[in-house]
Amino acid sequence: MQRLETRRTLAEHALRLFRDQGYDETTVEQIAAAAGVSQRTFFLHFPTKAAAAFPDHEERVADFIERLHGASIHASPLPHLCEVMLTGLGISSPMRRSRYRLLAKVSALGEQDARTDRDYEEAIASYLMLNWGDSVEVRVRANAIANAVMGVARACLIAWSEEGIDPQHVCYEILQRMFGSPFEVPLQSLHPESSARAVPTR
Repeated sequence: MQRLETRRTLAEHALRLFRDQGYDETTVEQIAAAAGVSQRTFFLHFPTKAAAAFPDHEERVADFIERLHGASIHASPLPHLCEVMLTGLGISSPMRRSRYRLLAKVSALGEQDARTDRDYEEAIASYLMLNWGDSVEVRVRANAIANAVMGVARACLIAWSEEGIDPQHVCYEILQRMFGSPFEVPLQSLHPESSARAVPTR
């Protein structure tokens, strides 16, 4: 618990300094001093100053995975995935808002966010493959869905931070439209009997 509190304190000061004086102008020494700790302590918690903007990432991913796998295996896991995603979008805080406001402006934070998103994408793909099986076709579907779902979540959170939209309701509507067709149905393009089917062109 103390470790997470220290990480959050460092993150709060890092985000404030990034916002007030700029990311490039902010040093690890300044962040550590503002939080009342040494630079050594900072690096015990974060490898870079960009990583300091994501203090509870490991805990959030672990909770996400636990909630994903809290349901029994079933033939249609997408509704449960959407429910878990929407629950996560409902967790708001000033720190989260500050971070998303900075993502588009600070490339280093955008790159760090993309790295953290990959952990969620891997968790989603693994969950879907657990339910659907493991094959080339399933991996394609699972990874495509994982990338798409995280893209929607990111877009909604950025709009929430900048425009004050309700990220849960907007994400729910987009996901409902995306999953209007049954993703559980096998891909015809990856089945031998349809391999000769021409690829549609515009």
